[in-house]
Amino acid sequence: MTVITFTESRPTDILASLHQSAASEREYLFASHDASDEDLILVAWYDDRAIGYIATTDQRHEGLLVWEHVVVPEFRGQGIGRRLLLEAAKRTQPTTRIVIDPMGELALDRVVDYYANLGFPSVPTDGRITARADVIVDALSEQREDATTIAAVLSRKAPGIVTLAPTAPLTEAISLMSSMRIGAVVASSDGSRVEGILSERDILVGIDEHGAGFLERSLRECTTPDVVTVTAEDLIADAMALMTSRRLRHVPVTETGRLVGIISVGDLLLFRLQELDSAGAEMPRRHLDLSDAEVDTAVELPGD
Repeated sequence: MTVITFTESRPTDILASLHQSAASEREYLFASHDASDEDLILVAWYDDRAIGYIATTDQRHEGLLVWEHVVVPEFRGQGIGRRLLLEAAKRTQPTTRIVIDPMGELALDRVVDYYANLGFPSVPTDGRITARADVIVDALSEQREDATTIAAVLSRKAPGIVTLAPTAPLTEAISLMSSMRIGAVVASSDGSRVEGILSERDILVGIDEHGAGFLERSLRECTTPDVVTVTAEDLIADAMALMTSRRLRHVPVTETGRLVGIISVGDLLLFRLQELDSAGAEMPRRHLDLSDAEVDTAVELPGD
């Protein structure tokens, strides 16, 4: 089964292409705005094809402004726009107001009707449609029997996030990963914005394809600007399904585009084992005090 996945992106040709694909049907396309690296842009993917995005600007006390919300025409009516909005709402504080401000040329009634079905009020205020992030999350989230979230996993991990400037040499990243015994490092200029992620597998594949000269590159040259992320409010079960379908071992956890943690397959497996242990379940296994690398080897899952 094909899984729709979401990445956090920076201004790229992909976004320009998606914008152009929807230009003739501007039903839910909003105020013109040039994207910056500080904006939160989530891209929806069907296999390797980008099929939609939501672009937002964190206006702090004024809320999270949605300035474009696009799904390519042939993928509309399948809930992609709904899921993009949910992903954006989960990445900000629960009390943050999400603001929809349609362009004057759009049919306001149609826009209001669309967002009223997504948890927004049916009556706009001064031409703007607003709702709290937690209201949107409650309206769009599925009720699940196992509602344990990534926040529970992060609460059991040691504090601190390992990042490295994108301009750093690849060899520095390798030394850092080796000395700290970690399987991935996040590229970030300020220790907050996710600008890429480098895994052990990325290094092995790079050397195999480009030879020893690959090691002379910078970290930025070895990572992608489109990074698969999760939020602290995502369910563990969904994160495990995502990592399995995309063959990922490590995924950054973000809030409004800012890094708040990173989880690995090992973290999720260890959490599940500890939950079973606390519930008194009897099962043969090794002692739970395993390193990340040891736990990763217990799951048959290709690398990033």
